[in-house]
Amino acid sequence: MAVVESDERPFVITIGSPKGGCGKTMTTILLAGEFAAGDYKVLVIDTDPQRSAANWYDTSKKAGYPLKNIEVRTVTELGDLAKTLEKPGDYQLVLVDIQGTAAAAVGSAVAFADFVVIPTRAHMYDVNGTIGMVDQVRLAGGRNRKIPFGILLNAVNGIDARTTAFKLAMDRLKTTGLQLMDSYLSLRPTFQAIATAGSLYETDGTNKAIQDARDQTNALAAEIIRRISEESP
Repeated sequence: MAVVESDERPFVITIGSPKGGCGKTMTTILLAGEFAAGDYKVLVIDTDPQRSAANWYDTSKKAGYPLKNIEVRTVTELGDLAKTLEKPGDYQLVLVDIQGTAAAAVGSAVAFADFVVIPTRAHMYDVNGTIGMVDQVRLAGGRNRKIPFGILLNAVNGIDARTTAFKLAMDRLKTTGLQLMDSYLSLRPTFQAIATAGSLYETDGTNKAIQDARDQTNALAAEIIRRISEESP
């Protein structure tokens, strides 16, 4: 997986949704591990006062995971967030994990973003929140900038596709003209374990469950980079 190089600043990828429980922090953690494994220096900005991503980082370090090429900063003040995004430091990629209810932080993080990932589960309440997030992304871009975004279907279970809830949620997206990303994240115990501590690339790579999980996160990271490249002016 190749990351497009920038001479001016690192790429900023914001992961956000107004709906809690859709997997924003887990998605952030998985992407951080994926990009770091490609030997890119990654900064994760955790805007949640509960410090979910920061707690993962601290727990990982205590458990002996090096988390090479990854740093996590907790930034909860709006002014500090803008300053950090303006001058993040010597990193090649910045991932911003936005708290679901932090509307002001969403605006700042989206305004600086090269790409916005909007995780959603296949349920109507989640999809309605996703549609609202898309409106925020478009508003942040204003007249002069179209901010690329992708709707990521998260915690996908093979049984879900046959349920009425799944079909209604997908129909709701379809009526608004919004499309899902080609990549998705399955409901995997492996992902849940990594969200507690470690990364997919600091565990046993011969394990099939780990390999399958890596395939999904690699496809997601590659699609994001491709979308950034295609939509850059």
